[in-house]
Amino acid sequence: MSSISKRTYRKISKRGLVLSSLLLSLLTISGCVTTGTGEKYRATSYRTTQVNQKQAAEVIQIIAILPAQIEVDNSEAQQNRQVIGAILGAAGGAMIGNAVGGQNTVAGGLLGGATGVAVASTTENTILVEGVTLTFVQDSQTYSSSQVGRPCEFKPGQAIMISMRADETRVQPNNTCAE
Repeated sequence: MSSISKRTYRKISKRGLVLSSLLLSLLTISGCVTTGTGEKYRATSYRTTQVNQKQAAEVIQIIAILPAQIEVDNSEAQQNRQVIGAILGAAGGAMIGNAVGGQNTVAGGLLGGATGVAVASTTENTILVEGVTLTFVQDSQTYSSSQVGRPCEFKPGQAIMISMRADETRVQPNNTCAE
């Protein structure tokens, strides 16, 4: 601390603390915005290759609806947070490096960027989203299917089940949720 005054050191420390807090806040906010929702796994969501295709549909009888948690992939959101973390960290590190003495801008930016990526990397690759386990009767047999959705979207009674493949069931909602 002999090359800079105590006053300058305190000013740099305050800036660093403010910038670090800002960086962590922005990473947290960006994480909330880009978190996966599981919407693409809903029975009512289709890939472009599934649109305008003939699909087998059958009327089934729902006899039970249970809440469930469905684990879905969250790696895209994690990658987005890493990019945002690197950019925000690099900018914050460069600002701190510049405040210390101009020549440290690049080193501060690199260190800040690496820190931003490290913080963003702590996000899970999967998340749990709201789902349902439906028990239904089809051809005098009782089956169960878990899928992304809300329990209020289903009620006991008739529903349509679409089969894209032999191992895939898409029970279409037969109720509406009171919003």
